[in-house]
Amino acid sequence: MLVIEGVSVYYGSIRAVDGASLHVDAGETVAIIGSNGAGKSTLLKTISGLMQARAGTIRYAGTDITRASTDRIVAMGISQCPEGRRVFGRMSVRENLVVGGIGRPAADADLDIERMTALFPRLKERLTQAAGTLSGGEQQMLAIARALMSKPRLLILDEPSLGLAPLMVQQVFRIIDDLRTQGLTMLVVEQNVHHALDSADRAYVMETGRVILEGPAETLRHDPRVEQSYLGL
Repeated sequence: MLVIEGVSVYYGSIRAVDGASLHVDAGETVAIIGSNGAGKSTLLKTISGLMQARAGTIRYAGTDITRASTDRIVAMGISQCPEGRRVFGRMSVRENLVVGGIGRPAADADLDIERMTALFPRLKERLTQAAGTLSGGEQQMLAIARALMSKPRLLILDEPSLGLAPLMVQQVFRIIDDLRTQGLTMLVVEQNVHHALDSADRAYVMETGRVILEGPAETLRHDPRVEQSYLGL
């Protein structure tokens, strides 16, 4: 579904992603792990059209989207839940969900919201509440639900556990596991390596902008380099 080949991305003269290559097959959950500054989030922004690659290609469902606009990428079926949640704080939960479905038929909005509140029951109780008054975990649920409102074929999650209490981290990853069971294709960037590898079929390890390891998640879990650098073993 997604093929990235030799992608390099710069901030001015600083190379944040250095010739990265990876792929995501339909129905897979693929994790990208690595330390801060490894280029993980930059790569996701480039897939979504928020940044432009200086070299390399990105293909989605056989179509080159390397230079595509963000709105076209969303229309094609890619939706991203950004790092730090970034909900619209003054808008209600319901209004945030409606924004996530912009571009789809307005008549489908109520049905889609029902679908989201079934997946995230806590949001059902707070539909009229301002999103900025939700807890961090509830905002993360809202951010994921908002991304799902466009009915993506590929869901990109950027640091879904960032800043959450341990109990809420478990809840968020239970949701990710449920989506995986439903067959949704996902690409997940996550610093919580234990949870990332538990929820993924395959994983990539990035360091200083480069992909240095890749393989089945269970295999990487027992790789000495991953154990030493990321799992504290």
